[in-house]
Amino acid sequence: MRVRAVRSPLSWRAVAPLSVLLLALSGCADGDPRPAPAAAGGAASVDNCGTAVPTDTPPTRIFAAFHNGIEAVYALGGGAKLVGAAYLDNPLLPEFTARFQPGRQEPAYYPEEYPSREEVLRLDPDFVVSGFTGAFTTEGLGTRAELGRIGIGSYLFSQYCPTADGQGQKSLADNDVSLDSVYRDLTDLGRVLGTTPQADALVARMRRTVAETEGKVAGTSRPTVAMLNRPGDGELRVFGTGDVATTIIEKAGGTQVFDDVPGRLARIGTEELIKRRPDVIVVPACCGADVGPDGAQRVIDGLRSDPALANVPAVRDGRLYAVTFAEITPGVRNADAVANLAGLLHPEKF
Repeated sequence: MRVRAVRSPLSWRAVAPLSVLLLALSGCADGDPRPAPAAAGGAASVDNCGTAVPTDTPPTRIFAAFHNGIEAVYALGGGAKLVGAAYLDNPLLPEFTARFQPGRQEPAYYPEEYPSREEVLRLDPDFVVSGFTGAFTTEGLGTRAELGRIGIGSYLFSQYCPTADGQGQKSLADNDVSLDSVYRDLTDLGRVLGTTPQADALVARMRRTVAETEGKVAGTSRPTVAMLNRPGDGELRVFGTGDVATTIIEKAGGTQVFDDVPGRLARIGTEELIKRRPDVIVVPACCGADVGPDGAQRVIDGLRSDPALANVPAVRDGRLYAVTFAEITPGVRNADAVANLAGLLHPEKF
């Protein structure tokens, strides 16, 4: 049975001490593993990873985890309600930077990872938006059912729905990684935040951008593309199928060269990259609020200078490009990412 997390009409966070809330989140106060109650009385809601998220009363205090979650809240008009945010992969979009100024009382910003549940509860949110699965685990901020039991609603970008509530990123369900999934998330989250007009306008703009880009590259040859990174000069890690990065590659007029490698950041050896012979290599820069595309330059320079890769077409022809990690994560940047990558793959069309 899937569990459902809902916001309580009267949040007892306002009257319960922090120690009581932590005891409830621990799930072991009385050994009772019961899930949070389902939405009562047929209340309007959206389904998000099997959790019913009410849309009748918008949240008033939002905590956002990960870059795509933070930008979605701003893009959908909920920025004034943001009380805390954690973990930017790159600088925020320029239109949001003036409103996001770490160091002020709100929103509190945690640059390295999402903070402890104690710290999140101190911020007194009534809603948590997360771009990745890892926030909603017992080891993280608490499962969605646990949060729901203390009146905190939640939303997770659906490309990272786990097989069951509380599971981490190694337990993803068989999820839709298309741009339609991104549009659906933004639309649903807009309903939850009470900002449907902003969500509709955003999705319409994204659809236009993608359609215009696809029109420009229609009928062109499709270069093979490897999207990869090398964290800490270690093993190469590729963005394979089952990830929105592949969708972006295909919409931009490319072909995913690792079409049989599942998931995001799968480890590969140098010999595998040589074997695949990509025409283009794309390196997403990550991670930090001050890390722009130039953050990928070290990896690109390393690939260029590796004699073993000298005959790989992308290296031989100088077609190694930097983008940002935020672009190729499900969220508000994906349509512009398609247009940006298409310009790199097919410069003659732009």
